[in-house]
Amino acid sequence: MISAVGTLTVSFVMDWSLLRLTVVLLDRSPRAWRLALAAALGILPTLWVLLMQNFYAVPWEIVMFWPFIMLVMALERLSWRVWLKAYGVFLIITILAGGLALVVLTWAPRLGLPSWLLIGTIVPTILWASGHYLPRGRIRQYLGVSQYGEVRLVLANKTLNVPCLWDSGNRMRDPVLRRPIIVLEVNQAIEWLPGSVLAWVSSFLAGSPITIPEEWQGRLGSVRYQSIGGIGMLPVVALDKGQGRFQDKWYSLTPVTLALTNVSVSVEGSYFALVSPDCIITLNHEGVGA
Repeated sequence: MISAVGTLTVSFVMDWSLLRLTVVLLDRSPRAWRLALAAALGILPTLWVLLMQNFYAVPWEIVMFWPFIMLVMALERLSWRVWLKAYGVFLIITILAGGLALVVLTWAPRLGLPSWLLIGTIVPTILWASGHYLPRGRIRQYLGVSQYGEVRLVLANKTLNVPCLWDSGNRMRDPVLRRPIIVLEVNQAIEWLPGSVLAWVSSFLAGSPITIPEEWQGRLGSVRYQSIGGIGMLPVVALDKGQGRFQDKWYSLTPVTLALTNVSVSVEGSYFALVSPDCIITLNHEGVGA
């Protein structure tokens, strides 16, 4: 006997899990209600099959196009390139999930539990775990969604290494020195910044800037920024030098200025700095850029 309610429940949970893994790999953070609604749309073909009592009741054209409708509902506006990549990722992990389901069905009789219950628990669990253990940064590099790397910053003979995002949308420039700006979370630099610089930066971020230390005159200042979160000012310090790792290769950076912020630059905490690819000293044909 096939449980209609169990089948629809498994379909919803599976679609939710597949959509979630897709958006995780694409570094997207849609709202939960969008994922829930998209997963609910995903059960309609399954309902069609149950009502018709025919596994082949849904035309193949709809079977291929339906995942795209689900992604449109789950994700915000994207470029057509990202839509195609999202669709491809969704189909690939759907096929992998189907293979996992076959394995579960093979072993289900030995466990004495309903197959729909086993599929609806084991396969989604594996999909959810995959979102944490897969090399997401590397996958996003291959997809061209985002470029992750690392920067090595030098100031006052001290070096700081931090994971970064090569962000082509970061077009900020130091208003005085006209250097490209690296945006860094200040909590990553507390032990690295010289004491007098840290005190000035902390007072600036607190809204009551103190006088710039005499020995740092000409190297400390501020820059105006504009983002989705609003408009404001960030404290900046001119660095001595820097290096950046892009696609497993280290490059020297042009003279850069560091802007410090007290808010997180990454939702999932996978990087702590935003760096423009323009900072890299390399040949144009090497294709550096996010």
